[in-house]
Parts: sequence; structure tokens; C-alpha cells
Amino acid sequence: MKELDVRLALHQFIKADIFERRPDSLIVDELGLIEGTVRVDVAVLNDRLHGFEIKSPSDNLLRLPAQQQTYNKIFDRMTLVCAEKYVSHAVEMIPKWWGLVSVSKRDGECFLNEIWPSRTNHEVNPFHICQLLWREEALAVLKEHGMDYGFRTKGRRYMWKALAKELPIDVIRSAVKQKLSSRTDWR
Repeated sequence: MKELDVRLALHQFIKADIFERRPDSLIVDELGLIEGTVRVDVAVLNDRLHGFEIKSPSDNLLRLPAQQQTYNKIFDRMTLVCAEKYVSHAVEMIPKWWGLVSVSKRDGECFLNEIWPSRTNHEVNPFHICQLLWREEALAVLKEHGMDYGFRTKGRRYMWKALAKELPIDVIRSAVKQKLSSRTDWR
């Protein structure tokens, strides 16, 4: 079972679960975080940000602690999707608010089994969520909120700081989802 098999099964799992409740959701593969220094395998964006990290049978859990530090700053919900052989170790590693899904092969197909669902992360950092916006997107959000004066020639970090400081977290999430939904060139 390859990572692509798991990813495709995860997409079906997400569509059957999240899209049932939130058909306006956006699924993004390999979403760059923290100025592109880290990528989450799959992100679902709606009124909340939900990340999914895949650890297929050919993977290991060595990078997971470092990945957690980043994911915990950005995602309202996070789910580890891992091969059955990693489940017992993953239980000891992931925060209690993370969801856990095991992956196995049944009848030649990838089978996902939700061990427990994700819960709300109360420690998200608005600045790190703002970093999902490209410079022009951040400027557009500032303009939409009448905050663009003095920022047109500034770098994106100044814009992210202003947005994080002045806007409520729900407004930031909504702006991020809207801007990412309208992107035509992701890379």
C-alpha cells in the first residue's frame, strides 16, 4: 500500500464525512505552512481548518514531533492517518485533541478506520494562520477591512502581523478559505 493509495482513500473518507456536512469545503493536497517550510499532506478548509497527516506503511513517525509543533499552531482540528503498525506508538505521541485513523488493506483496497475523531484545538495562532496568505492576498484582506493604508509597500510579514492583531480569528479563517479557494496557480 503506497502513500497515494492512502491519500485517495482519505479523499473519499473526507468527502463522505466532512462534505456531507459542509459541501463548501475545499480540499488542498500538500498545503505549504509557515512560509512553505512545512507541508501538511491534506488540508480541509471551511469555517475551520482541518489538517490530515499521512503515515503510510513505508513511512515512519520520526518527523511527527516536529510536524506537530507546526500543525498545532495552525489547525483547528488535526488527524493522523497512519498504518495499523504505527497506531500503538501514535497513541502515545499525538495530542489528545488530534484525531486518529488507522489504514489497512482489506480485499485489496485501502480501508480507513476512525479510532477517534479530532477535537477542537484551542491553541491556534492567528499569525501562523495568516501566513497561509500570499502577499497580494494579505493586502487584499487588509483592503477589504479598510486597513491597507501604509501597507501597500510593506512586506507580507507586516501584513500578517496586522491581520493577526486586528481581526478576530473567525474572520481570518474565512478570509484564508476565500483566498485559497480563488487561487488558480498554487505553486
